[in-house]
Amino acid sequence: MKFKPYSFGRSSIVNKLLIITGFAFSLTACEWGDEIKSLSQPNPDDFAVLMSDTVTIQLSTMAVDSVMTGGPARMLAGSFKDPYFGKVKTMTFFQPTRKEGLAIAKEAQYDSLILSLKYDNRFSYGDTTKPMNLTVYRLLTDITEKSSYWNHNSTAYDPKAIGKATIIPRPTTTQQLRIRLSDEIGKKVFEIAQNNQFNSEQDWLDIVKGLGLASAPTDNGAVVGFRTDSTSVQLHYHTPLVSEYKKDSAVFPVIGRYNQIVSDPAGTQLAKLPTNRRLSLPSSQSGNMAFMQAGTGVMIRVDLPYLRNLKYTQYTAINKAFLRIKPLRASVTDQYRVPPALYLYRVDRNNQFYTDGNGGTLPIYMLGGQVPVSSRYIRDLVNNEEYYLFDISSFATELMISETNDVGGFVIRSSPYNSSSSFRDANTDYSMNVNRLVIGDQRHSERGVELELFYTRVKPK
Repeated sequence: MKFKPYSFGRSSIVNKLLIITGFAFSLTACEWGDEIKSLSQPNPDDFAVLMSDTVTIQLSTMAVDSVMTGGPARMLAGSFKDPYFGKVKTMTFFQPTRKEGLAIAKEAQYDSLILSLKYDNRFSYGDTTKPMNLTVYRLLTDITEKSSYWNHNSTAYDPKAIGKATIIPRPTTTQQLRIRLSDEIGKKVFEIAQNNQFNSEQDWLDIVKGLGLASAPTDNGAVVGFRTDSTSVQLHYHTPLVSEYKKDSAVFPVIGRYNQIVSDPAGTQLAKLPTNRRLSLPSSQSGNMAFMQAGTGVMIRVDLPYLRNLKYTQYTAINKAFLRIKPLRASVTDQYRVPPALYLYRVDRNNQFYTDGNGGTLPIYMLGGQVPVSSRYIRDLVNNEEYYLFDISSFATELMISETNDVGGFVIRSSPYNSSSSFRDANTDYSMNVNRLVIGDQRHSERGVELELFYTRVKPK
């Protein structure tokens, strides 16, 4: 995905409006008894503050070519079949090792080699009541030899399983998931350490290049997360004593990892999504719907093609503009939840992200500040509505005063970019999640997008 530099300029029209506004505020500083001679009160009948919710909004779906998923704090495993996005599959590749050597007493005896994982209780997506058939594979190459990985990457592995477990996921608990690994591998590591030949991480890599964790291809349940900082391989052994035996273990923490997150949209509206990232799929060609999904890089694009025509209406100025987004009701279930928040970022006509000149992606900002526009998911129990509400007044104003048509549009995604990394998706929730959003366009029977435009019109003399 390319990024396009962009800068803001303040027009003379905006300056004039600011001067008028500042003058109006300055009047509040006058005290009782001050005399203002040459000021006449405006006739209220000369002004009208109006509201419109019929502005044309064009929706489309776009996809970036890749999402940076290397080095995540959450490891993903599992798969499900989504009615809107097709088969969604995740697999985690990781390297457990230890920097220091390992020495085991001669009289010790081998017990087991265990992969220990701890649920990330902040994340699961799909139906967790269905069983997951997890399989552990041995990688054929060391993943730490590469510096970056993306959602579509894969690492070659031996198809022979070295560990299996069928579970009912319990992602809201803090319990450990333990999968017994091959005793052949475990005993080999144990013997090397017992012979004082395990001196560095290379001795482990000579036996195990890395591990992969995946669900069965036939699984149709959920994707669950595991905490990277609580995942390890544990070598368990004991030392017999006269009256008892002493248990011990060696821990191999995870140092390198990435998530593969892919989908197969065959049979869905997204099967038509262009492979060229410069092109979008108009909602008119996808059942009058637009789609967003974290992890796979799918985003909703929003354009306001005719709002700019308002500038040709004399004596009219925009006050506020709010974009209201309502998820398609049928798409929201207990298993398929909408994102807790959404964020807006600017793109040009070719779906290239605008940048701030320093390489950072350019969000839409609130008027008069550097606060990016975002919205939490709002549940209005009084009116029985659920929606997101974005203040895009700054974007609407820029459309009005722009001298060209090159102001682009914006995309909707479920987490902000990582401004502190050269990889903008690195370790963001967007790269460790598969949540999604489906909305209907203005022609859909369940209209899911609306622009609430407030503007002032002055009666000409």
